[in-house]
Amino acid sequence: MKHFSLLSLITLLIISNLSAQDHLKNDTNSSHKVFANIFTGGYYNFNTKKPNAGFELSTALLGYQYQKQDKVKFTLIYDVTHTTSNIMVSDTLGNPLPVFYVAGSEYTAFLKMAEIKWYFAKHMSLAAGQLLNEQYLTVQDKYWGHRYVLTTMQELFRLGSPADFGMRVEYKNKKIFAFSLGAVNGDGPFARQDTLSVIKYTSNLELFLIKNLLIKAYIGLTPTTYDTDKDLKSTFSGFVAYEQPKYKIGIEYSDVQNVNFTDTKYTGISGFLLYNITDKWELFTRFDHIDNAPTCKHESIFIGGFQYQPEKNLFLSLNYRHWNKSAIRQLYFNVGVKF
Repeated sequence: MKHFSLLSLITLLIISNLSAQDHLKNDTNSSHKVFANIFTGGYYNFNTKKPNAGFELSTALLGYQYQKQDKVKFTLIYDVTHTTSNIMVSDTLGNPLPVFYVAGSEYTAFLKMAEIKWYFAKHMSLAAGQLLNEQYLTVQDKYWGHRYVLTTMQELFRLGSPADFGMRVEYKNKKIFAFSLGAVNGDGPFARQDTLSVIKYTSNLELFLIKNLLIKAYIGLTPTTYDTDKDLKSTFSGFVAYEQPKYKIGIEYSDVQNVNFTDTKYTGISGFLLYNITDKWELFTRFDHIDNAPTCKHESIFIGGFQYQPEKNLFLSLNYRHWNKSAIRQLYFNVGVKF
């Protein structure tokens, strides 16, 4: 049934796109677009970590977008990923207990984005539905531009959800700044609102005052509705990027306080540099450091490699990765297609 539903979605998007081509002949004020990403590759581990070699498929994404001038825009995206998490159970002393469960498919199609955006005034818009997270996904991911190699630091170490259900109002002037205020469930794209009715309030600021320089700051506040000493969870994310035709540099920082309304704290920092050797060849490097995150503690990763772009929508990369704490050294060959 799941395979039938996904096949039906793909068929519907293709038919919609073909129908849209005929519709556009009579409607020059609107546009329709079907898009997809496929990110795959293989790896080899230089140490004893098992498996020491294999192939991966990190992303299989399908989307559709309709836009009518600067009035309305609808975006629908389905992504494929591992939607279940490892289950851990411990006794009263904190000792781990054995658990037997079915982890689920590594490749489950899920709704990643379903946004309705209404441009109700000049530079102003209202978005509703399942929205991408401004904490890291709407800006950092685009500036890094190598998602087919590896996601950005905050997504890699799960310092926030990629999307959530809610509403957001935004003012955006591409020559000066962009500012938004939003309210979401705070439970991510895989769950409905919880029984406590906790709402996460967000604010995002992007400054474009200096040519080629972007300064971004994001704040998320989640007040609790039950009795606890830590009655507020806060998230701060900062990002600075500067680009020229030959190179691009970016630095991001994230701080999450009172996770699950306890004393738990997540922090991480990341920096990257991209350098265009020629029109088709690029050299890139990145370094992430995590003090604490849902997936690890005190971890650092270095990435360095080349990108070759033989065609407009095709990307190839050979890159080396070194995980400091776990002492894992890897060689990756990544392939990405965007169309």
